[in-house]
Amino acid sequence: MRNISIGSGSTLLVSCLLFFSTPLAQAEISEQAQLGRELFYDPSFGGTLEPKKISGLACADCHADFDEDANPDGKIRAGHSIIGVPQRGEAKGGMIKADIFRRAAGGGGFCYQHFLQRVPENKVDPTAIPEEQAEALMAYFEHVSGKNKGPQFELQMLDKEGAKAAADKIVAMKGDAKKGWKLYSQACNDCHPTARKAGIGSQLIRRKPPSNVPKQLHKYAAKIRGGGFIMPFYSEDRLSDQDIADIVAFLHQEMTAGR
Repeated sequence: MRNISIGSGSTLLVSCLLFFSTPLAQAEISEQAQLGRELFYDPSFGGTLEPKKISGLACADCHADFDEDANPDGKIRAGHSIIGVPQRGEAKGGMIKADIFRRAAGGGGFCYQHFLQRVPENKVDPTAIPEEQAEALMAYFEHVSGKNKGPQFELQMLDKEGAKAAADKIVAMKGDAKKGWKLYSQACNDCHPTARKAGIGSQLIRRKPPSNVPKQLHKYAAKIRGGGFIMPFYSEDRLSDQDIADIVAFLHQEMTAGR
């Protein structure tokens, strides 16, 4: 163990600070916020969700709990960071307003039903999340946010026609399969372990290519931009049109390999 000497009597003090800095930082989190952190990372949501209903997703699969701009980790998540959630006041493109914002865990109540339990979007009640768990999540959001207001963005949710129109534009663009593979690994790999293997998400590339490859690729582009049943959508500030065109080019390469 190295001794660090700053002045008379400083060595022991610095050694103690180095030894205790991590435990002290961890001790600063409240019991309620710690519960929120555990819920944030747990697909079973603290063991409260029915095994037959859960999707296998956790909040952390779609949202970072740190400043992604300051500390990028190489992943591209569909959702924005939870940093700044307490200051936003609304969620899901205005679907969740200030009067229920805290009770819905700043939008977490929507995900609690839709993404974690496969409840159809039009049947979701964002206040169905147990109040104790909603408060715990909000306590964790407040803990990690501090005074940081988080990323500034405008959420644009597309209907089927909007997603189709976006896909029309994307598939007409020239994509780079090499870049697409890197983007796929950053954005898609958690739910689709490889394009040829199913995980939480479906298998994208099968042994026998579809009879209409362009139609299938158009479908994938629309899903990325508009979302699916429990697939979250990627807004333009998460994946640009060119990014999706590159992913489509990669999928096309994989789909037609060996033909």
